[in-house]
Amino acid sequence: MTPLPAASGQLTGTQLESVLLPTSDFPSGFATPASGPISSGGSLTSGKATYDLATITCATFIQHIGTTGFGETAMVSGSVSASGQAYDQLIYQFASASQATAFVAGIQALAGRCGSFKATANGQSGTFSLQAAPGSPVGGHPTVELRETGTLGGSKITLDLLFCPSGVDAFAAGSVGANGAAAPTLPTKESIVYNLMKRQAAAALLG
Repeated sequence: MTPLPAASGQLTGTQLESVLLPTSDFPSGFATPASGPISSGGSLTSGKATYDLATITCATFIQHIGTTGFGETAMVSGSVSASGQAYDQLIYQFASASQATAFVAGIQALAGRCGSFKATANGQSGTFSLQAAPGSPVGGHPTVELRETGTLGGSKITLDLLFCPSGVDAFAAGSVGANGAAAPTLPTKESIVYNLMKRQAAAALLG
């Protein structure tokens, strides 16, 4: 991959929605939910994080990653899904590059204390595990691969997310497998992150 400059600019959550890869970039049969992406809305935010990665519980983290509350100035998360499979895309934008780097480092540190924990979703309880390790650089920027495995309601769930801090943004992409289906592998999470970075640069230039 050709190296990319560090992300710059401050886009609102609404503007970041246009950065997400369209459904057409994913395999046939995958569709976006009717509710659309989650974003922080049409204005920048500030203030202390609701969820401190140094103290948040493992269950709270997996329930809220992909939503607001991590000290970002803006964020967006989107997904496309098919039967038992999904792709996730996330962008967290911060006031400074050091905050974006600390966010990803905090996720890696959190995974170190989340080897086994209980969580509830859709009224069902399950046991989960988080593991994190450095991944392959994307566009010249370091990455952390976060892998979540667990069982919920008798169904095995696997989530593999790649986080990449670049300038003021932390980009993430990954795949989900559930109900006996393996997590999809093409497009790769590295290529999704790389394309998110390019689309963010274009959006920041227009903005």
